[in-house]
Amino acid sequence: MPWFLIEPSGYRYPISENEEDGLSIGRTPDNDVVLSDPGVSRHHAYIRVRGQEAWLYDRGSANGVWLNGERIDAPRLMKHGDVIQVGSTQLRMMYAPPEPPPASPTTPATPARKKPSATPYVVLGALMGLLGLVAVGLAMLPGFTRASTPTPAPSPYARYADAIRATVFVLTPMGDTPNGRAGTGVILTKKGRILTAYSVAINPVTGRSYNRSNQVMVGVMPAEGGQTGDLVWYLAHVVRADRQRDMAVLQIYALRDGSPLPNSFRLRAIPLGDSDALQPDDAIAVISFPTGGEGVGPSLGKALALGEGRAVAFLPDTAIQAERGWIVTDIALSQSNIGAPALDGEGRLVGLYPGPDASQKSGAGNNVRPINLARPLWVTGPQ
Repeated sequence: MPWFLIEPSGYRYPISENEEDGLSIGRTPDNDVVLSDPGVSRHHAYIRVRGQEAWLYDRGSANGVWLNGERIDAPRLMKHGDVIQVGSTQLRMMYAPPEPPPASPTTPATPARKKPSATPYVVLGALMGLLGLVAVGLAMLPGFTRASTPTPAPSPYARYADAIRATVFVLTPMGDTPNGRAGTGVILTKKGRILTAYSVAINPVTGRSYNRSNQVMVGVMPAEGGQTGDLVWYLAHVVRADRQRDMAVLQIYALRDGSPLPNSFRLRAIPLGDSDALQPDDAIAVISFPTGGEGVGPSLGKALALGEGRAVAFLPDTAIQAERGWIVTDIALSQSNIGAPALDGEGRLVGLYPGPDASQKSGAGNNVRPINLARPLWVTGPQ
């Protein structure tokens, strides 16, 4: 999709042509662009794209919507470079030609001298590896299958059912090679906002994406009724990343082949918890697609793993002035669990595992970032 909204920090939000409600801007978390600016209304404005045109709408805001310094009183057609002001926050519109879609798995073989595409690797890995999800699903999710007896025992994993469905596989192609940086992520909103570890999407050495197109591939578990062993793949961009917090936010913007998202596009978001309410000895669990990290092979997304343990203690992070900068757990975690969501005893999201390299900043490689630290990544403006 060629239209993007650029926030002051430089991160961009793709605007779907097929989204009837457009890209919503406001102060409450149910907006696509969430601003904590006190001058912004709960539901302030939205942008709708029709064909090559982008239109700006005021949703009856108290302080109005301004386009290039002029308050609008009716829907206004926009152009590349236009500046939108809501409250004291300025946003910019960008029009960019669509990126060429990745090669389809049915694309005929190319000459040997052509650089390989990341997509065949993803499809091959998904087809070869994700068959293991069938066995894991039967073992972990008996509540999703038909009972063989009239009085089945309650599933010990029932409380994690929503979180399991909201856990995704993340693969960032590395340059023009068939390899990828792989990890786990979690769905934050039904419109495709994804949280993952910083180093899954961004090269911590350069501070940039592993590929020139800033493209990430996200594998989502199918809706009920689909086959457990097949992930549904989408394309996403990095819209927010914070090296100090060790987390990144992605936004799904297209199907795997580059075509627009359908009007019916909706994902199951994970229930959100409060990491500040977590206490020592409280139950905690981690879900992940075990991977090898970088340059993974046929084991790509082979199984969905769940580890259970306890929150042992909480450590500060002086670098970001957070009293609760880390959740100390007794769960054995490693690079293969990078990006995994951490859940409380009710199956709600309370943390994210940033990987052993990032976690070592806390003094141990298996500590988890509290989910409340991720708020600045999906809330823009003064905190």
